[in-house]
Amino acid sequence: MNDTSLLSRVPVPVLLMVTVFFWGAAFNVTDVALDYTSVGITAISRPLIAALILLPLLPLIGGRLPRSLRVWVYAGIVGLGATTLALTGLGIGAETAGPAVTAVLINSAPFFAVLMARVALQEKVKFLRGLGLAVGFVGVVVIVLSDPGSVGSGAEFAFGIAAVLVGALGHATASVLVRWMSVHEVETELWGFTTAQFICGAVLTIPAVFLVGDPGATDWSAPTLWACLAFLGIGSQLIAFAFFFIALSRWTSGRVMAWSFLPPVVAAIIEIARGNIPGTLTLIGMAIAIIGVAIVNHPRAEDTPVPSGDIEEHIT
Repeated sequence: MNDTSLLSRVPVPVLLMVTVFFWGAAFNVTDVALDYTSVGITAISRPLIAALILLPLLPLIGGRLPRSLRVWVYAGIVGLGATTLALTGLGIGAETAGPAVTAVLINSAPFFAVLMARVALQEKVKFLRGLGLAVGFVGVVVIVLSDPGSVGSGAEFAFGIAAVLVGALGHATASVLVRWMSVHEVETELWGFTTAQFICGAVLTIPAVFLVGDPGATDWSAPTLWACLAFLGIGSQLIAFAFFFIALSRWTSGRVMAWSFLPPVVAAIIEIARGNIPGTLTLIGMAIAIIGVAIVNHPRAEDTPVPSGDIEEHIT
């Protein structure tokens, strides 16, 4: 039994909790990393580190890179959306539009995903699921409004908003495409495809290295920077995306994407653990976001029975 078979036996909520943890922690870790490097270096390091780790491991875990040009095209689209656009948009938004606005706008991804899945996969949205998505989004808004931070203005502010929305759209597109590949039984191997999309994402992020921030100002001698990049590349990229893709092969797009409301909650919990106790409004927002995700995952919110079975039934 290879690693993919083992993971296929893990309940989807557990996979998504691990994903949410790493994505939530990424906010705090990225903030520390940016004290030593630029947005572009941080963005490209994540897929690059993940790809460099997976490539030599593929023969050991029974994986292989895609052999079909069509699958490589899919990997390029996923890498562009989930890595290049999403990570670059986050970085630009945080610097020009402020972390609060960025956190709200990036969490519009589940709404884009639901609309795309309705067209591409005919996934219906029952009232309960729509309600849960709305409640979850309100929770995120409440969290960020409790500590709005600095907000820019003018053309720079507008550019930041546009960058984050493009990132959210890219993340949603990549997620729906992975789900579409599972539903249509596109023949590919999970770890090989994940590696391929990391490679594509890293290559497509190269322009951002020179366009977003000054790469020459990076302090490569700082151990803290290397620790942050290792966490982001291994945890927030490699592990989180692999688990996320497995979840998408077993649950509908809207149901999986709703968990994207929880990373800000994780970030707030980490701040609590560090001794930074949030205010009442933040705690209320966290509770609302969790309730929203719970509503989305209620059995009555599912239009069709959730398929059970191993990942191999969808991604071989």
